Amino acid sequence: MQTISSKENRIIKEAASLFEKKYRDELGLFLLEGPNIVKEAMEEGGRVRFIFTLAGSSSEEVQEIAALAEEKNLAVYELSSEAFAKVTQTNSPQDIVAVMEKRQMTEDEFFKLVQNGNVVVLDRLQDPGNVGTIIRTAEALGFKGLAVIKGTADVYQPKVVRAAAGSMLRFPIIFFEDEDTLTTVFKNHGKKLYTTAMQAKSVYDADIKENSCIVIGNEGNGVSKKLLENSETLSIPMEGKTESLNAAISASIIMYESLRQRR
Repeated sequence: MQTISSKENRIIKEAASLFEKKYRDELGLFLLEGPNIVKEAMEEGGRVRFIFTLAGSSSEEVQEIAALAEEKNLAVYELSSEAFAKVTQTNSPQDIVAVMEKRQMTEDEFFKLVQNGNVVVLDRLQDPGNVGTIIRTAEALGFKGLAVIKGTADVYQPKVVRAAAGSMLRFPIIFFEDEDTLTTVFKNHGKKLYTTAMQAKSVYDADIKENSCIVIGNEGNGVSKKLLENSETLSIPMEGKTESLNAAISASIIMYESLRQRR
């Protein structure tokens, strides 16, 4: 284990830059914070670049993870409180941070993992909490992958990673520059696109057991026109005067109905 005391150290400055999307994209790296998710990353075969621990940490779990990382020949750095503060954004740091390599996935790799399973599509969704919650819920409810259209909040930003928890490490993710490419690719793989609308067939009357792509649109503007034109619309039955639901809640209801149908 090496010690870093200065927050101006090159490694610390590079890790701190990962709070910005520009550098996450440029370096192909992102941050994980907390003992549970860092340990899971090592167990799941995630590509850990290196690990930071807080000098003097009293956490036995952190010490065990650091020892395990060294057994796996991973670089572990013990940081002063000043240096550690530069690589965490949480109010109550958990004494351990990992720098991870992004998982790059081709179209063939993605669909080999998804097969006839369902996929959730994020169409320029902006709220990191919504994005992370949808990823975590999708995995829990048996969806097999995530498709992200350019303009959506970065799935590797710290707020999304925290909300998604360990699902970020396991869930297949594919990225698209635009709706036309996504529509073509998914139709070529036998997937049917579904969007939501106020006046449409109830989700309870649709067969969404498999090969379904549930599109969740931007919080303010909804799903893009091109995707609406190339999808079947479904509605979520509601009572009372509420006209719409939070994006993550809407996604969860539809994904749970898919699980119910499969069972």
